[in-house]
Amino acid sequence: MKTHFINSQNLHLIQKQATSCVMALGYFDGIHLGHQQVIKTAREEANKRGLPLAVMSFSPHPINVLSKGQSIVPHLTTPCEKEKRLKQLGVDLFYLVDFTLAFAALTSSQFVEDYLMKLGVVHAVAGFDFSYGVKGVAKLSQIVADSNGEITVTKVECIDYDGEKISSSAIRQRLLAAAVHEIPHFLGDHFNSKVHWDGNKFQQIEKTMLPSAGIYKVILELPNKQLRTYISIDAAGQIQRMERQRRLPKGIFSIHWLQQVEKAVPSKAI
Repeated sequence: MKTHFINSQNLHLIQKQATSCVMALGYFDGIHLGHQQVIKTAREEANKRGLPLAVMSFSPHPINVLSKGQSIVPHLTTPCEKEKRLKQLGVDLFYLVDFTLAFAALTSSQFVEDYLMKLGVVHAVAGFDFSYGVKGVAKLSQIVADSNGEITVTKVECIDYDGEKISSSAIRQRLLAAAVHEIPHFLGDHFNSKVHWDGNKFQQIEKTMLPSAGIYKVILELPNKQLRTYISIDAAGQIQRMERQRRLPKGIFSIHWLQQVEKAVPSKAI
């Protein structure tokens, strides 16, 4: 998979390099089951046409920019992790667009011309709630008109779990409520965090959202094995081991959050 980081300075150069493609559009934070359906649908469309599959995402989160920092949406995945998971899903091209106030001010037709048509998009796929242009007034179907019929579209309908829309917001709500055991219904897997263990404490390598304070049953994924154990996290986001009997080698691990077992966090880990 080839990744292009797009901003106003290099857009013209990337446009010159572009070839025809099918593109999935969205923010894709967490790459949850709804996102996966969008990408799967786009992959099928790309295969039908014999074209590469592209994904366009944005960074930072639009709300962070539009609120001028007054509202901050915590990330479920970093751009690096997002890139890794998109590659696993068979994406050929990943366009990560620098979301700025100037980008947000683009009219719907400007966005379609500069970021879709000039990037070779012949078919666009997005979720039912995708919007674009100034204040997000344009919906997916308008891409057809904005491109003078040169781009066709496929809308992926809402996917739900037990009547609730699968969304990044639903996953964030469960992290806040410490209901990590429910997240696989939305994400397709347990929520995980990448950390470094220095022999005494864990330190997040890439800042993403963490579950609320408490004691959790987890799986620590090491380079060559997995370890079921318990860890604590306090209100400041400090992560500690609860079991010190087994020696843990220093290094980089993934924490897979299985279930909260206790809300209160003792002042000192066992």
